[in-house]
Amino acid sequence: MSFALSANELENALSVLSAKMPSMNVDLILLGRLSRLLHTRITNQLNDCLRQHGLTESLWHALLAVYAQPKHEILPSELSDVLNLTRTSATRLSDELVMNGWATRYTHPKDRRKITLKLTDAGEKLIQEVSPDTNAVRRQIWSALSADEQQQLRCLLQKLLEHK
Repeated sequence: MSFALSANELENALSVLSAKMPSMNVDLILLGRLSRLLHTRITNQLNDCLRQHGLTESLWHALLAVYAQPKHEILPSELSDVLNLTRTSATRLSDELVMNGWATRYTHPKDRRKITLKLTDAGEKLIQEVSPDTNAVRRQIWSALSADEQQQLRCLLQKLLEHK
């Protein structure tokens, strides 16, 4: 995938912006833009891989979120929290998981107002089938960095996310 602007063109555009607005920190703008471009590249490559299995990145992460829970069960509100989604988006993903036969819904045994989402055998089988492909995509993306660089980047990103 190529970007609309090359790195040099982006830096040139930011240089012009800096000249017009000297108080603007274009280095910070560049960091934000590079972060966004990387996120877009990762998402696009994962979606290209997942499309072959009838999945999107959102559905894939929903499947993994259910799979990671004890007994492979989750409340839609918990799915929303885990994936950092609105309740509406989590409900839409839950509907898709059920519609595709990858999960079922049942009334929570202790609170009939709650609906529990449970991974099916087909959902678990799909995870086992797709995981090697998504792992390969991630390995390819991050292979540009050494193990030490990956660890350093992880620490820096966590620091940024924890900073208020």
